[in-house]
Amino acid sequence: MKLTISARNFELTDALKDFAKKKATKLERFDHYLIDSHLVLEKDKSTSIIELTMVVKHATINSLVKNPDIYLGISEVVKKVERQLEKYEARFRERKRTAMKTKRI
Repeated sequence: MKLTISARNFELTDALKDFAKKKATKLERFDHYLIDSHLVLEKDKSTSIIELTMVVKHATINSLVKNPDIYLGISEVVKKVERQLEKYEARFRERKRTAMKTKRI
């Protein structure tokens, strides 16, 4: 899985980059659906805005989290995208299963 990390309004440190990549490894089990992913980290005065966009087969999955702590925000956004990918996978499998049933009849 290719993960592109961008930072806005602050300097991206190696520790933050490593943490984001470590958290994103949770999503590697969906690797057969994933095409591209992009993580945008943005800091305002008191909050951090974390946006994760995943391009999968036939869809794009977006998630946005606002959190004062950037590390907690990264964890939250990965959990959100993981839930969305699980739903996507379930719909994809169900669609495939119903297509196979209609072919048999």
